[in-house]
Amino acid sequence: MEPNLTIVVMAFNEEENLPVQLERTLNFLRPLGSRWQVVVVNDGSSDGTGAVADQWAAEHPEHITVVHHPTNRGMGAAIRNGYAAAKMDWVTQLPADCQVDPRVFERFLAERDQHELILSVYAKRDDGFLRSILSWGFQTFIRMALGERGDFTGTMMFRRELLERVGALHGESFFVNLEFPIKALRLGTSHTVLEITAQPRLHGTSKVANLKRIRFVVGETLAMRSRDRAS
Repeated sequence: MEPNLTIVVMAFNEEENLPVQLERTLNFLRPLGSRWQVVVVNDGSSDGTGAVADQWAAEHPEHITVVHHPTNRGMGAAIRNGYAAAKMDWVTQLPADCQVDPRVFERFLAERDQHELILSVYAKRDDGFLRSILSWGFQTFIRMALGERGDFTGTMMFRRELLERVGALHGESFFVNLEFPIKALRLGTSHTVLEITAQPRLHGTSKVANLKRIRFVVGETLAMRSRDRAS
């Protein structure tokens, strides 16, 4: 079965990692057939990320689409605009930092006959004590504030039509990767949850796990709770 799949790759200052992730992604997709698309979202990078993305798109115009943000707008906008550019029936995402290997999608593709939404959680992440504490605290907060589990990763696969059923996504940060599945699950969407393993970054440091971003996401969570109560 051909994949009929769009993979959105979000990139912010990932000049060194992006070519590796794109090569891995194309190596995974090519043997599966011709019905696939890669959307690279260059989120206002100040390095050569945009030029790298454009070069790959020029070399593979039938399969690679690039979305450029003039300034850094955050992961939420990158994901939303990447999803908006998706053309295939199924959609997923990858970070450009190579921490998720596209070969993991072999397991996701195998679940499409049974489910509209395939979610994932990390089996284990060796990101240090501070990040472990931040993750635990954040997940506990999501449970208390929204009554939902907060450990889903951004590595998910879903039918593109589900975007219309879910409606507007408001998250401007990585919170959008919880907002979407929470809303989808509340609609009764058929789903399953897989365990995946994160790989070490090849170059650079994480742009997500810091206290400033956590505080911002807390605000987004509380805003979602307010919208829930008003609806």
